[in-house]
Amino acid sequence: MSAAVLRLRELAGNVRGNVRWLPFETLTSEGRSKERHRRAALTGGAAALARIIAVSTSLVTIPAALHYLGTERFALWMTISSVVALLGFADFGMGNGVLNAVAEAHGRDDAEEIRRLVESGYVLLSAIAVVGMAVFVSVYHLADWARFLNVTSAAARRESGPSLAVFVGCFALNLPLGVVQRLQLGMQEGFLSNLWQLVGSVAGLAGVLLVIHFRMSLPCLILALAGAPAIAALANTLVFFGWMRPDLRPRFSLVSTIAMRKIARIGFLFFVLQAAVAIAYSSDNFVVARMLGPEAVTCYAVTAKMFSLISLGLSMFLAPLWPAYGEAIARGDLLWVRRTLIKSLTTAVTLAAFAALILVALGPSILRLWVHRPISPSFLLLLGLGLWSVMDAAGVSVAMFLNGANVVLPQVILASIFAAGCLALKIFLVRRFGMVGVPWATLLSYAALSAIPCLFIVPRLLSSMERRHAGEWAARPY
Repeated sequence: MSAAVLRLRELAGNVRGNVRWLPFETLTSEGRSKERHRRAALTGGAAALARIIAVSTSLVTIPAALHYLGTERFALWMTISSVVALLGFADFGMGNGVLNAVAEAHGRDDAEEIRRLVESGYVLLSAIAVVGMAVFVSVYHLADWARFLNVTSAAARRESGPSLAVFVGCFALNLPLGVVQRLQLGMQEGFLSNLWQLVGSVAGLAGVLLVIHFRMSLPCLILALAGAPAIAALANTLVFFGWMRPDLRPRFSLVSTIAMRKIARIGFLFFVLQAAVAIAYSSDNFVVARMLGPEAVTCYAVTAKMFSLISLGLSMFLAPLWPAYGEAIARGDLLWVRRTLIKSLTTAVTLAAFAALILVALGPSILRLWVHRPISPSFLLLLGLGLWSVMDAAGVSVAMFLNGANVVLPQVILASIFAAGCLALKIFLVRRFGMVGVPWATLLSYAALSAIPCLFIVPRLLSSMERRHAGEWAARPY
């Protein structure tokens, strides 16, 4: 615990030393290092503020919605959220393709290439959104959504289809609107998008409270919660391109087939990676609902939501490192890359272990205070979720480095094997041990099929990059 406190103090000191509005000089390696930390600190700080608001929103909306909706309709909401989370890869990875391509172009200071990537990204994602909605509309009236979502009450059966339609519609709208967020992240200005996400969370909370106050339907509640972020993303787009960076404003004349191919090439690998991760991570509530029923979803989902705060809290500081790695690698600042990877990995694991220990020990009391319902998870469920939180922190730290280095194919291979093994093990352990089997299946599968291989891949990759850069430097004429 003392190690975690020291890490926390060190992290706070680094953040204080780098949070400033004026940029550092970028003509030297030291200046570029400080500037990356400054942008990461600003993005992490804005993400922390946005996350606090988002968590506060969850702390209010989840117990309020559970009380208002009842067990089965609340479980329907949680299950639909998980099903739609499986659609997180429905942009075919193009959003992450834009992010990586922009980070690389930013590392070369190529503003013209960034403009081409932005417009090409809008065209690709708009086309995907239109085609996706057309497919959903064509099958909407053919499917028995109540049976698919395993609900039985009259209200839940009546609202299942419209609720899913609202979720999918908001998701499709967010596809093209997310380009500006990817651009800002790629240019290490993610603090702008995080502040707009904060606005969306506040608006979503206000909408949910109004829906509950006027006792409106579940689809209206979903529209309030999922529609507010889309409106915030639209406002971000208008302000960023209209006032802050009009030089990057999208123009159809800048659409480039070369840029689209580049985005698609990187994006396809991210698409497969996201699909595998979604199957592994986002299938929990769906598996529990199908095998144990909606009642079990409520206990598992609320408990898992509590532990997910660990991952959410760490990811807001780790995510800004993704484009920072890409920019640093493009400039050849590999010493910064190695030091940052080691420091981020050890800090994330230490803090996750500290937070998980608290939640495992005090989890039942926290849940009672939070939802005011008799939810009593077993110790093995709490322990499994806690250990998985620590493992996930290490995995996210390494993934940010691999993403920034554009090393996606090895992640795709490992994630595909992991997803298949994880889903099979979840089904097996849930059948044998109930909901307790879900986090343990994820933990065991990840350790065996992903973490151990990364222990060999990452050091070899770092050494290879350093040798290649040393060779390029030696070959330069003087």
